[in-house]
Amino acid sequence: MACHSVDIYSQGVWAAVKEVEDPELRELADKLPNTILHSRANSTVKKYLAAYKRWKSWAKRYGMPAIPAKEHHVGLYLQHLADTVGSKSAVEEACNSLAWVHSTAGLVSPSASPFVKAILEGLQRSLAKPVVKKAPMTVAMLQRMVEDAKMSGTLTDLRLTTACLLSFAGFLRFSELVNIRPCDISVYEEYIVLHIPHSKGDQLRKGEEVVIARCGSATCPVSKLEEYIRRTQISWRDQRFLFRPICKTKLGDRLRESGSISYTCLHRLFKNKLRNLGYDPKDFGLHSMRVGGATKAANAGVPDRLFKRHGRWKSENAKDGYIEDSLEHRLSVTKQLGL
Repeated sequence: MACHSVDIYSQGVWAAVKEVEDPELRELADKLPNTILHSRANSTVKKYLAAYKRWKSWAKRYGMPAIPAKEHHVGLYLQHLADTVGSKSAVEEACNSLAWVHSTAGLVSPSASPFVKAILEGLQRSLAKPVVKKAPMTVAMLQRMVEDAKMSGTLTDLRLTTACLLSFAGFLRFSELVNIRPCDISVYEEYIVLHIPHSKGDQLRKGEEVVIARCGSATCPVSKLEEYIRRTQISWRDQRFLFRPICKTKLGDRLRESGSISYTCLHRLFKNKLRNLGYDPKDFGLHSMRVGGATKAANAGVPDRLFKRHGRWKSENAKDGYIEDSLEHRLSVTKQLGL
């Protein structure tokens, strides 16, 4: 990933790096900017660079240095974001991006200043809004989706249903689901293994594996995946994406030769399906499958270690944030107090 549009390599330690003249050392020095960018996930770097460009543009308007930034200038900028954007996440993103950019140059970040920290904490409190989480998907909802897809018989419905069942059973994020390729799937008599090369929690890129059992029911994700493979005539060795856009031909619907289905497309199809089935689509999102699978497993008493490994969570807080405890489990607390 390159960031030629953002000048973050001209200050601090980068000035010394640029002065290297030895040809061999120069070759190494030229690789450092790209190496630095790999210190964070690509999505995080893009977010930080975009936030930094917004700060740089604002600072330039008032003749302020973008880097190294002065703490009182940053304080004014954070207040500006609060007044114009009104978003706590925008303020936090600005601080995080400035901290990252300054650290990559070996400079002390203005966000480490007690003055800036106090402003950030004040804005976090004043801009805080209740977190509205998406409702978890349920098995009953998936059963209705499967029945509806069987009645319609369309490839679009089969693709959506297969994606939802795999996401629910494997606690998959959209980014994990959309990057699955048939060659990443190992099929066995009683289960399948999804090899996930890139996962949000897998920061060192070691790769993750998710095992999904064959259930033998109408909502069995393995059986539905095999049906999808047969319908689309995909080879298990295919290196193209499993869930690709669909095009219409004279011989019927088929998958496009390349590309993967977009978040916007799958999200729209998912919302429309829920609306047609009588559910309020505003309560649900694509993440509802991961939340729903995790909630169902937790309330069914799946051991915590297995539960955490299956969902690829690295911390207890991250894991617990996905669980919607059933009323029965919540009432058990009082019932076990001996009152």
